[in-house]
Amino acid sequence: MVEIPCPHCYKGIELEDGVFGLFDCPHCDEEFTWENDFDDRSVSSKFMRNLSMVNGVEVGLGILLIAVIVCPVIPLLLGIDDASFLVWMFAAFIIFCIGIVVLFVGLWRYDDTS
Repeated sequence: MVEIPCPHCYKGIELEDGVFGLFDCPHCDEEFTWENDFDDRSVSSKFMRNLSMVNGVEVGLGILLIAVIVCPVIPLLLGIDDASFLVWMFAAFIIFCIGIVVLFVGLWRYDDTS
């Protein structure tokens, strides 16, 4: 048996050794093709799972970095008054919340594929 990720939902699918062709994913019912172009499928499968987690985590951390560092620093450098500063802080808070959601969705997708 070999386990491969579905190219649509990234959940693991077990296939018999030496079986190739067109298949339906049991999780999302989408069709995909499995061919014999790579002998060590476990390495390929592991790479695909890690790649999906890294993308979500990197994007989430990037958004958090913007919210925590860039948004508070810009108004201080520009010398904005107190009312505008509160608006900037509210925007930083909203961006921070979006970053947290993206980060957890990236981690959640990684858990589903393992």
